[in-house]
Amino acid sequence: MKYVSGAAVWRLPDIDRPPGGTKMLLLTPGGVCVIGTWDSWCVAWAPLPDLTPEVKERLRQRNGNH
Repeated sequence: MKYVSGAAVWRLPDIDRPPGGTKMLLLTPGGVCVIGTWDSWCVAWAPLPDLTPEVKERLRQRNGNH
């Protein structure tokens, strides 16, 4: 299976404490990425990617909100 990776990295909670009550990317014990808030079952976390104005505009267009 191919994948794309870049500057984003997984952060370990004992090194970089995850913010509480905030939606983020979570790495499960099975190595699967999910979106949610931090809990003790999570292995690592990462911030969600930023939505640029261009991406927001594309979403608006695709959803018919002209």
